[in-house]
Amino acid sequence: MRIVHIITRFVDGGADENTMLTCNHQAEAGHDVWLAHGGQATERMLKLLHPNVRVACIEPLVREVSLFRDFSALLALSRLIREVRPDVVHTHTSKAGVIGRLAAIAAPEARVVHGVHILPFTSEPFLKRSIYVALEKIAALRTHAFIDVSEGMRDLCLDYGLGSIKNHFVIYSGMDVARFREAEPSDDLAQLRRSMQNPVLIGYVAVLERRKRHREVLFGLLPLLEKYDDVRLILAGEGPERSIIEEMIAEKGLADRVHLLGFRDDVERVLAGCDICVFGSEREGLPRSMVQYVLARKPVVAMTLPGLERVVHHGKNGFAISSGSFDEFAEKVGQLVEDDPLRATFAAGSAAIDLSAWDADEMAGRIEQVYRQILSSAPTLSSGRKHSGRGVGGGVQ
Repeated sequence: MRIVHIITRFVDGGADENTMLTCNHQAEAGHDVWLAHGGQATERMLKLLHPNVRVACIEPLVREVSLFRDFSALLALSRLIREVRPDVVHTHTSKAGVIGRLAAIAAPEARVVHGVHILPFTSEPFLKRSIYVALEKIAALRTHAFIDVSEGMRDLCLDYGLGSIKNHFVIYSGMDVARFREAEPSDDLAQLRRSMQNPVLIGYVAVLERRKRHREVLFGLLPLLEKYDDVRLILAGEGPERSIIEEMIAEKGLADRVHLLGFRDDVERVLAGCDICVFGSEREGLPRSMVQYVLARKPVVAMTLPGLERVVHHGKNGFAISSGSFDEFAEKVGQLVEDDPLRATFAAGSAAIDLSAWDADEMAGRIEQVYRQILSSAPTLSSGRKHSGRGVGGGVQ
């Protein structure tokens, strides 16, 4: 197959890692794979791509709304798709999802897949939400299949009239499952633990951006950090919120209580060194971090997100808190800090959950099944070849 993936940014984030792993598995399988990304990309992510993945940088493709840039990106992607003549166009993330699917009109014979990692309109005011939903509905007209990272994302799409149950496929965002199950604590966190008598390390792994609500998490946990000498908050991730968080830490005198680790490529070792893991984002698909917390056998406290119930079983391996209820969030974290046996019970609860469906090979295989199903309904393809393959149902998981 000839496949073009399109993503807005290619940086150190969950959707980006999902896309990179998908591209690499497809290239290893012998497919002709292209990745078109916007002007923002990190050298690390580009280096992680399989050498056979061909990369096209579409500079005007950016997250912010910009009519001139958006139109320029549409033209550039249309040219690329017309030249490559792919069998499948697979878009990822919101902006690339809309522009990329419209650009796919340039290859009418191509099958179009959209990866639903997040829905951009769920927390927006009415007018903005209405515009976003309208754009998504237009793009849905040029979509043969939706690949949702959780059942919650699928259900939200259906609630808003985006696609039908027949063309939505739930495929969890893959990763190296064994890597998180078997990791040892990182050297810096092991050293930090040795410096305290009764350490309790609270970890939050997420890009430092506004929607992750690090400010609210930090403010909510402030009384806990001030009350206990041996409680520490560990923030792993980098992003535009860093300077604001640093100012908050300095203002509250928490330099020795909150540790900003920056971007880490050994997240599994960071998680192995934590006692409790938290997540405070206001809107997501099912974050990869949440799956990784449970793979690392940790107690979890998180704000409710679509699909969260698949990995966090309230009262068994963690607490799922109504979004925005940071008082309750802090209360539950405090409960785990103070109750060693409860932490152990929740850790055992996480260890008992079967997360093999998140294995990267499993993800890649199921995505290819979806491709072959939608290609089997195409009368003629760009290469002049007919594709066949066993179909799969609309609920691939």
